[in-house]
Amino acid sequence: MTITTLKAAPQLYSATLSLIEKSFHYQKPHSFAQDFAPLIDESNWHNCFIKIENEKVLAHIGVCERNFLTVPVAMLGGIAVDEARRGEGFFQELMQDVIAEKRSDVACFILWSDQEKLYKKFGFHLCGSQYEISQSSGSESYTKTKLAALNETQLKEVDKLYQMSFQSFYVSPQRNLEDWKLLTKISSADLFIKTTNSVITSYFFMNKGQDLQDVIYEYGSRGSLAELITEIRPYGKVWTGAPSQDESEAQYQFFMAPADPRLFANLVGNYTKNQMKIEDINPMKQEVYFHFQDELLGLETEEFLRGVFGPGPFEELGDLKPIFISGLVSI
Repeated sequence: MTITTLKAAPQLYSATLSLIEKSFHYQKPHSFAQDFAPLIDESNWHNCFIKIENEKVLAHIGVCERNFLTVPVAMLGGIAVDEARRGEGFFQELMQDVIAEKRSDVACFILWSDQEKLYKKFGFHLCGSQYEISQSSGSESYTKTKLAALNETQLKEVDKLYQMSFQSFYVSPQRNLEDWKLLTKISSADLFIKTTNSVITSYFFMNKGQDLQDVIYEYGSRGSLAELITEIRPYGKVWTGAPSQDESEAQYQFFMAPADPRLFANLVGNYTKNQMKIEDINPMKQEVYFHFQDELLGLETEEFLRGVFGPGPFEELGDLKPIFISGLVSI
């Protein structure tokens, strides 16, 4: 048995995609390759790790590396194991290999799952806050299209709105024009735009694959974000990273596990505006030691992550922008 990547074994791409789609119970016309293009695209095959036996793909874990506050973070997705071979330890071996391979390169690992007990064994803890605003009645004034249908000028207009609006309100992955071009391959995501004098002045993304139907998960505008959310609610329910309007209670947004101590310290320092300075991380005891207000403190990793990134962030940190990862890039 061997652990390798799709870049080293490109002939196994179709088999890997088939394994993932079977594991996630994909139904046509949905396609993992369309819904999660940044993860499984050929440009990222060096980050698609597979365990194989005699050219048969037994397990896969994909990694998307993105920058948050100029610090690299690894998002894990497409996690799948051959159903007939489950229970043989393939997932554990592959996960340990991926974490070991990437640990020194990133501040933390982030993934999405409902298997809390499973991922806690690898140092992952639920944190982050997400709210859902219900759909409302009202007029509709946006034009429905696809990101791939925009020309480069329009793509730059959407990018500018993302930076000045969505990314200004939330801490979210940084994007450049090449990132946007890769996102155009997510053909299952619907883009809605509003223009003034042929210039895009607001936008939102809705729908993606099987899980995000009728959900608005990214949006941007030249005006107030609160006003924009009110304006787009007639199209579907809206996900936000902060309390707004008649939202429900906060839900956990993702699993997170600290990785490289120096990079994680940089992320926490940047996020808390240097109010917190990491002294040490003990992965065996699952403890974090940090300086805050001239004191050296220690907390369990789970309590520390939730106290910094939510839900229920430490009041002493004041108002910090919430971390919110758009459904366009969550994997």
